[in-house]
Amino acid sequence: MIESKIVTRTHELMIDNIKKDVAIDATLGNGYDTLFLSEHYKKVIGIDIQELAIKRSKAKCEGINNIEIYLEDFNNIDKFQYANLIIFNLGFLPGSNKKIKTQDYTSNDAILKAYSILDGLLLVACYVQHEGGYEEFQKVIKTLNDQNIKYNLEDDFENKEKLIIIRK
Repeated sequence: MIESKIVTRTHELMIDNIKKDVAIDATLGNGYDTLFLSEHYKKVIGIDIQELAIKRSKAKCEGINNIEIYLEDFNNIDKFQYANLIIFNLGFLPGSNKKIKTQDYTSNDAILKAYSILDGLLLVACYVQHEGGYEEFQKVIKTLNDQNIKYNLEDDFENKEKLIIIRK
């Protein structure tokens, strides 16, 4: 499988992060980021609201002892209390019902809760080509600006993807 440029970039940032105790994949999806993180972090927590994502990820990560996977809404991310790295991939689960996707009104809250437990790096990969994706990205940026949260934005990816990088 050939990685997209945004996936390659997020993986570079994950490796470069200084502290590597706990990582949270807040949008588990098919488990690729969780699996990657397990090679670089002491503990990896993967969460998703879709049973299909849980099933696919558990199969992909079977036998790896430093991964915990939960059927959980990312708006409850603060229940995990602490992370050195948190990643969100906003959009929909590849290979599934595209009507089930992240929404700006929940993503904003989840990102702010993630920031509250962060000691390190928060990555938000925004896939903006699907219906509502660009609007979701714009609202996340507005929320970060309104909350005076400093971030860097990279947007030189194919399909107009955006990567928000937050360090705390």
